[in-house]
Amino acid sequence: MKRIVFLMMVLSAILLSSCQKPRFSVLGDSYSTFKGHVHPESNDVWLHYDTTGVTELEKMWWFQVAKAMDWELEKNNSFSGSLVCNMDYEEYYGPHSFLRRMDGLGNPDVIFVFGGTNDMWDEAPMGEYVYENWTEEDSCMFKPALACLFNGLQRLYPKAKVYFMADSALGEEFMESVHAIAEHYGIACIDLSDINKTWGHPNTEGMASIAEQVLAVLRHDEVVQQ
Repeated sequence: MKRIVFLMMVLSAILLSSCQKPRFSVLGDSYSTFKGHVHPESNDVWLHYDTTGVTELEKMWWFQVAKAMDWELEKNNSFSGSLVCNMDYEEYYGPHSFLRRMDGLGNPDVIFVFGGTNDMWDEAPMGEYVYENWTEEDSCMFKPALACLFNGLQRLYPKAKVYFMADSALGEEFMESVHAIAEHYGIACIDLSDINKTWGHPNTEGMASIAEQVLAVLRHDEVVQQ
């Protein structure tokens, strides 16, 4: 009898795990924030939704991806105005950088990192490629900070698939840097292009375009994995 009960418990656990939807987290900036849907809730969000038309959660790129893939959101640790690195115009910006928030993503199966926009807009120093023994000075430059971020994500979430979403509108140097660092760590890149924006932020059409481009990569990866 005990054996039967044990086997039933094991079978129930297997069935439960097979029914659970994949969970994803977002580490981003204002492009990914939506009021009431950031973690922690104290994170700053983009407040000018009326200018972009993105006035409903359903219009956010990550919501559209989740709906199409039948995934569930684990954590959206996005912070409006945040940089990957800790430097902003020679001002220390550490408290809200991607580096400082990368340990707040819960327990996801997939991680989307969507950033670099503010690093480029605020002309943060690019720095050099540094892949170990990072200093505080390194953390204030984009290239070594991104490498440190990728290293940290792989260490903190060894079972998660990490995607870096790179907006090609940020320029050739940005794209080359991202690709080189991502290749070093085996991180997948989603190269985004032709994102329609208003006030520098994705509008309704832009959000839909981002979602479509992300979904194209995810669906291709599913085919490859099969």
